[in-house]
Amino acid sequence: MPDIDDWINEIGQVGKILHESGAAEGGAGNISLFLPAETTGLRGFCLARFPRDRAYSLPGDARLPHGTLLVTGSRRRLRDILRSPDTSLCAIQIEPDGSSYLHHAKNVDIQPTSEIDSHIGIHAVQLAGAPRISAVVHAQPPNLTYLTHIPAYRDQGRFNRQLYRWQPETIAMLPNGIRVLPFEVPGTPRQGELTQDAMTRHKVVVWAKHGIIARSVSGPMEALDLIEYVEAAATYERFDIQAGRPADGLSLEEMRAIARRFGVHAPVLEYMPADILKAPAQV
Repeated sequence: MPDIDDWINEIGQVGKILHESGAAEGGAGNISLFLPAETTGLRGFCLARFPRDRAYSLPGDARLPHGTLLVTGSRRRLRDILRSPDTSLCAIQIEPDGSSYLHHAKNVDIQPTSEIDSHIGIHAVQLAGAPRISAVVHAQPPNLTYLTHIPAYRDQGRFNRQLYRWQPETIAMLPNGIRVLPFEVPGTPRQGELTQDAMTRHKVVVWAKHGIIARSVSGPMEALDLIEYVEAAATYERFDIQAGRPADGLSLEEMRAIARRFGVHAPVLEYMPADILKAPAQV
């Protein structure tokens, strides 16, 4: 099993990829990873490298099991994690009695990302009281984020219909669909509450006019994979808009055939509109 250094390196690799793809400019984007208490090297890490600073109250009524949540710091660059993890990350340690504490490197003034409400809410949903690996990644991929500034794409059925038509992998990897939430001021409790609820049924949620957030029980790299699938589809969609919408893409029946081939139950197909957007004036 990966040890604490392996996990920190994976978080750093994900941050590097997001930055290089244009999805995490400056201090944009954030990553968190819940690690069970028995993770190799975690106890020593929290004692020596990231010692306890103070008590930390989890937002709302969220509850996490015994373990540690590694999280990127507010106003920190994801591209800096590989080079300087101690100044880019902090940790929230959850004790067996449910109390929680903020940990970080010595002489580093750092707070968790401002969108910590959403992260902790998603981990609470994904873990459901069972300590295991749980990763959450938020990014702002440019093509996807742009599409959500177009009113038609803020409709969940329409958004999924337009994006799922480009790649067979999308229906296989995200059969439950992509949840689209209306714009909320970033970092607010309201954003966290809506996102937590949406993540009970979806692995990926789009924040209109803001970006995307994805969860995984395998680690940050798998959450990144899901974001990349969605951004690739959004890129094809942008190409089609620019070309005057000449393409038809996959039909609903072709998507159903893909789902049958891979033995995937795809609820997303139940609420997609049959037609696709044809002309820019209809967007």
